[in-house]
Amino acid sequence: MGSQSKPRAIIKDRISQLPEPVLCHILSLIPTKYAVRTSVLSKRWKKLRAFVPNIDLDDKHEHFSERNRDRNDYVHFAMFVDRVLSLLETDIHMFRLHCSIVEDFAPIEGWIRSAIGCNAVEFDLRIESFRNKIFQLPHSVFKYNKLVALKLNSNCLSYVPPESGCFPSLKFLHVTVCFPNNELVEKLFSCCPVLEDLTIDGVVGYDVLNFKISAPELKTLRIRLRLGALGIDGNNFSVNAPKLEKLDVTEVIFSNYNLESSKSIVNLYLIGGCSHHGFPKLSAPLLARISKVKNMYLSAFLLKGCSLPAFGNLKELKLVVRNRYHWELLTELLKRSPKLEHLILEHEHELCCTTFSDDEEEVEEYSTVYLGPQWNTPETVPICVSSHLKTITIRGFGGGYDEMEVTKYLLENGKVPNKMVIYSFVFFCGSEKLDKELVMFQSGSRTCQVEFF
Repeated sequence: MGSQSKPRAIIKDRISQLPEPVLCHILSLIPTKYAVRTSVLSKRWKKLRAFVPNIDLDDKHEHFSERNRDRNDYVHFAMFVDRVLSLLETDIHMFRLHCSIVEDFAPIEGWIRSAIGCNAVEFDLRIESFRNKIFQLPHSVFKYNKLVALKLNSNCLSYVPPESGCFPSLKFLHVTVCFPNNELVEKLFSCCPVLEDLTIDGVVGYDVLNFKISAPELKTLRIRLRLGALGIDGNNFSVNAPKLEKLDVTEVIFSNYNLESSKSIVNLYLIGGCSHHGFPKLSAPLLARISKVKNMYLSAFLLKGCSLPAFGNLKELKLVVRNRYHWELLTELLKRSPKLEHLILEHEHELCCTTFSDDEEEVEEYSTVYLGPQWNTPETVPICVSSHLKTITIRGFGGGYDEMEVTKYLLENGKVPNKMVIYSFVFFCGSEKLDKELVMFQSGSRTCQVEFF
């Protein structure tokens, strides 16, 4: 038997045996460049490329590093895009075009028209040019009645919508801006009659922005702004969205939010990048207007010195606490949230945080220097702790005095919690000792289970 060669096992190509709709779906999950390459496998695969529902065209897929790019790259990329779009034989679902080496805008308009002709319902456009030219978003995009989702990211794009009939079906809009101009983008936020989900992302500069957002069907608003320059006050957002349910804001310098209607908001997320003298002044009126929220995610220092309203409907609270910031904010929030059922404390350990002020002499550095206990045990137990709080989660636990006291207080005074989960800080190595200390804490609830990770 050793002298006789064994017959080679026949390897079946199980992928090629899959139904064509399944294969087209698989190809839609990879960049179009690689989907096109599968056409060399067989005649069947060559046919499939014309029926892929998602078109993903990115000029950066052609290179391993920016060093290899030259001016001819745009020409080669344009030829590739023309070829792909000319071979389409069916409607498509998503059209993604990321072009970072634009030399001429004329082909881009043609590619967008081709995607509209193929009835695409999702557009993802990222267009960059460094020739100080402006590319105006074609009116055909505004008027396209099948467009449901639009994502725009460009350093050269302007928005001049028609006077009427804009985005009749658009429900999802994500705009990334870079040092935006009010006049160029503000109209975009108020010409979407059925818009339900809006995300504004990007970098702002020295100029104070005054954005007006008017969307009668808007349910979710996300604003994530970073600073390209320090030393500015917050921007101004006027929001007319009577059906708004979720407001998600992440900013370094908190903006002023004027909500014309806020009764429907049930989810609030306010996260700041650093401490700022204007946070309490700006956050207090916003919190007062949306005090009926059911789920809230806050940075503790946003509330420093802030007059808090009562949150009578609040069911879940996530509070981010940073070094040296006031633990009494937790006490105040517990007092003002009588129906709270789920509490998440996230302790961020940071090396430094800067407080910005109009007076340079008042600029103060916050560090991890230990200044003594900050937690003061409340004189009375809040109603939510004794009667409603079901789950407690503590993240970033470092074993400090304040953290231990807060954990002990919640565990001993909670009458109905069924679970407390503690996640330790990545550099905390005293888990075994902590386990022993936690076991010594008396629990006010007989059914509460404590887990430590």
